[in-house]
Amino acid sequence: MRSTKQNVLCVLLLLGVAALTACGGSPTKPAAKKAEKPEETVAAASEEELTPIELIPNPYLANPVSVPAQAKSEFARAQALMKAKKYEQAVGLWTLMTETYPKLSGPYVNLGIANWHLGNEEEAENAFKFAIQTNPYNMDAYTQLGVLYRELGRFEEAEQTYKAALQVWPHHRESVLNLGMLYDLYMGRLTEALANYRFSQRLLPEPDKKVRGWIADLERRIPTN
Repeated sequence: MRSTKQNVLCVLLLLGVAALTACGGSPTKPAAKKAEKPEETVAAASEEELTPIELIPNPYLANPVSVPAQAKSEFARAQALMKAKKYEQAVGLWTLMTETYPKLSGPYVNLGIANWHLGNEEEAENAFKFAIQTNPYNMDAYTQLGVLYRELGRFEEAEQTYKAALQVWPHHRESVLNLGMLYDLYMGRLTEALANYRFSQRLLPEPDKKVRGWIADLERRIPTN
């Protein structure tokens, strides 16, 4: 599970937006067999393509959700169950929270994660979709749903989920990277993968060394004119 929220924002976003994930970090490139597809030519990145850009603010922060104090307390209890890997108990508490606080999308995301751990992929998918319906600015819901689709081999649906996230927030780096990895490792669309990796670097003040390696790898694999 993945998230980029930090410190105090982690608590608020986990309740109103984010999934039960570790604060900080970026998507990890999974190992996978690459799809067979003819490679396209690609040009070297221009200086503009590698220059950091002014970020569009996270739309969730511009559309805050009020979180009752009781919800924070219940969330902490459910989070403790998740950390203890008591997923069946966690499902019960997250379900109760979705009924008690239907305007909060965070419990839906966490309900999806708990069900995912239990192997209940359909219930997880539905929970992630409910989270997006409840709060379209919940970027973690898109991330979790996209990764679920990817792991189930539903690559086109994963692609559409990441693209939907980027319609909401074009500078959501997790969606940019996950879309790149989907193209790179699962769909054989290497030129598009490279474009996403390069763009993800522009969303940081300093380039990510790990992603720089991914870019170098693709530049070696894609023939130039």
